[in-house]
Amino acid sequence: MQYLSAILPLFSSILFLGLGITVYFISKGKLRGVFLRFCYFTFHWQFSWFVLFSLNSSNYSDLICKIGYSGIIFLPVVFYETVVHYLDLSKKPLTWFYAASIGFLISLWASDLFIKGAYLQAFGYYPEAGILHVVYMMMVCILMAIIFFILYRVLKEEKNPIKRAQLKFFFISTILFCFSALDYVLNYPFVVNKLNIQLYPIGVFFLSFSMLVFVISHFMTLNLTLEKRVALKTVQLKDSITALEESARVKKDFIANVTHELRTPLTLIRGWTDFIIEGESGKVPDNLMKIIDKVGLQTLNLTEKINELLKISKFDAGMQKLVLIETDIDNDISQIVSSFKGLTDQSKIDLDYACESEIGNIFIDKDKLKDILNNLIRNAYKFTEKGKIRVALQKTNEWMVIKVEDTGIGMSPKVLKNIFQRFHQGDSSSTRKYEGTGLGLAIVKDCVEIMHGSILVKSVESKGTIFTIKLPMDLEKQEAESVLENREKERRTKQMDYGSNERRQKDRRVTDLAKINNKDIIRISASDKPLSSQKNIKKILPKNSMGVILIAEDNTGIQEFLSIALKGYTLFIASNGQAAWEVIQEGTLPDLVISDIMMPIMDGYTLLETIRTHKKTATLPVIIITSLIEQDDRIKSLQLGADDYLTKPFHHLELQARVKNVLSLHRLERETTRSEQLEIFLMVLASVIESKDKYTGGHVERVANFARDLAIKADLPDTLTNDIFMGTIVHDVGKIGIKDEVLNKPDKLTKEEFDHIKTHPVIGKNLLSKLKIAPIAVNIAYYHQEKWNGKGYPCGISKTDIPIEARISTIADFWDAITSERPYRDAMPLEKAIQVMNEERGKSFDPRLLDLFMDENDKLYLKYFSKDRLKELA
Repeated sequence: MQYLSAILPLFSSILFLGLGITVYFISKGKLRGVFLRFCYFTFHWQFSWFVLFSLNSSNYSDLICKIGYSGIIFLPVVFYETVVHYLDLSKKPLTWFYAASIGFLISLWASDLFIKGAYLQAFGYYPEAGILHVVYMMMVCILMAIIFFILYRVLKEEKNPIKRAQLKFFFISTILFCFSALDYVLNYPFVVNKLNIQLYPIGVFFLSFSMLVFVISHFMTLNLTLEKRVALKTVQLKDSITALEESARVKKDFIANVTHELRTPLTLIRGWTDFIIEGESGKVPDNLMKIIDKVGLQTLNLTEKINELLKISKFDAGMQKLVLIETDIDNDISQIVSSFKGLTDQSKIDLDYACESEIGNIFIDKDKLKDILNNLIRNAYKFTEKGKIRVALQKTNEWMVIKVEDTGIGMSPKVLKNIFQRFHQGDSSSTRKYEGTGLGLAIVKDCVEIMHGSILVKSVESKGTIFTIKLPMDLEKQEAESVLENREKERRTKQMDYGSNERRQKDRRVTDLAKINNKDIIRISASDKPLSSQKNIKKILPKNSMGVILIAEDNTGIQEFLSIALKGYTLFIASNGQAAWEVIQEGTLPDLVISDIMMPIMDGYTLLETIRTHKKTATLPVIIITSLIEQDDRIKSLQLGADDYLTKPFHHLELQARVKNVLSLHRLERETTRSEQLEIFLMVLASVIESKDKYTGGHVERVANFARDLAIKADLPDTLTNDIFMGTIVHDVGKIGIKDEVLNKPDKLTKEEFDHIKTHPVIGKNLLSKLKIAPIAVNIAYYHQEKWNGKGYPCGISKTDIPIEARISTIADFWDAITSERPYRDAMPLEKAIQVMNEERGKSFDPRLLDLFMDENDKLYLKYFSKDRLKELA
């Protein structure tokens, strides 16, 4: 019997251990650790009883019972902890319950108050309860009551039907688990003897059933949740399908509107341009005809790019339909290839076509065949500098095979992976050599696939590329409804209202307002061909140039536009940043650089950075012009040091204004720098003069300060005031030419010596004129000894014939001279000096300017004297 009893706890222990480990590894969050701990203590309980019943011996029964109860004591607390974690409730009471459990554990090993030892039952040895075991059971009952209360409260508040169902099953599972405590009754022999029944197996069954209910509830809840999610996703999917259908309808309407709204204006631009070119509006001057022809070409270019976008959009929207026509395929391909012969001959590229198999008439969509060949041949032409392009037609079983082979630059394996993706280009960097939208090959692939064909590409870098297209020869069977004859029959069976009895007078091609034919494609391809010489520099040298501008731009059309818009400037036009920088390196330092961003070899960013990092060109103004419109591109340009940023397209008047503003600002900055440097030079020159005349120390600086203050008081412009200040600094520069013995003579000068002194204004004028210094300084140096009454020198002019700057400098110079020490006399007392100045009013000095200088309310004349000197007037 005891061995049979041992099987039950073994089964239960394995069940709980496996469940705990499984939940731990497949779940997330803190609950998995708590639940594993609960399963472990249950395993500890059951496995210890398995060992106890298996041994059926009194030798180790006491020890095994204590080991078993070491885990059992914590089981109710861990169960409570699992519940509050699962329901995300407060865990504060746990501390007290764990503390009580630790106390029971200590009493278990330190005394026999918890259990007294094991005694023999019919199913094996079992522990006998002590007095503390009763207290422990009371704690268990309290915990179970709290758990039931918590579950009831949460269940009552829960509104979610799925969670309510889960809580109900959890409630039942908890009740069943509590019934497993019936085993504890066996701890009291008098109860067992009184009832005369064996309860142990019943407790194990309740324990197992509780876990079974828990697992079932989990999977049922999971199933209900999944069903709800599936139902929700189904509704969302239906809504998404409806939204997609609506989006497809809106997209089709949008494409139809765009086709009309974009292509119609372009048709009108092209139509009126052709109208003028063909002479329908009368004789047009040759120079204007050239401009109109360029406008026409770019209109074609724009129309063709818009057509590409619309074709791709129609493919994406499922609007492209096949129109199958029976035709001689060999003749059609030959005509398409022949249309490119003139273009390839100009570039000295051999273009050949070979029909290697007799095919005859087949049904095919001629427009899509043309799109395929046009794009492949144009690509081959664009990427082939020299060599040949070969187009071949052959038949393989039931397939028609077209090959387009070139000896161009080829493609790397990395590029080959993405060449059919929309807007993808082999080189998408800002230094790419070849322009394009990246839609040509995407259109080719879509056209091939809509005709149930396939396309294969092989390429080797620097050797060339081969495109192989396979198309079925029985398209009329696969797409019977697309055969033009069938479509016309269907159309004629329908009653169409054309709004007029004269149906043939109506425009029946209103959806094809800007068709591009092969002749147009050839013109566009010729204009898109990159420059053969990336180092070619175009120079434009006008008469009476307004400045030198270096242009870095790879598009020949933009180059021509800029050369016209900037007429009057000397222009150096380079096709990339590297060529532009070489122009500067070779010695041409322009007044301004205008650069595109996306150019081959060296882009605009690199050119700008190179200019800013070299000392010679660090301050060279740069304007960026680009078709990039993102804010980041503008910010990057300005951060690298661009002076201005212009987005294509731009008006020529805006370009001219931006250029003028940048050049003016740069000139102003240079003038400011020059003015600062000039002031320093003049101060040094004045110092040299003062070192020559040891008796006039500080005289130059004081006179300049007096002159500046008087100019300010006379309300002269700021620029003139500054020029007067700097000119007064060197008013005596002519003394450099005076003999030292005369200049520093302590006695009174003789007539000959004074005549020699009187030559210093002429010397000063000649010296400053040779240095090309501002005329204000020249006037001051030459006229500062002239007098208001005409009795001065060297010219003897009077009154307002004397420049105002010289009249101001004369007052400042005379005042400082008489109030300063001289070799032949002492400084005149201030009171006497003031009297002398007033006496010279209208004689030596301009009366109005002297009154301002000697104004008693302002006392400008006393501004630069020391306190000791001013005491003379006290």
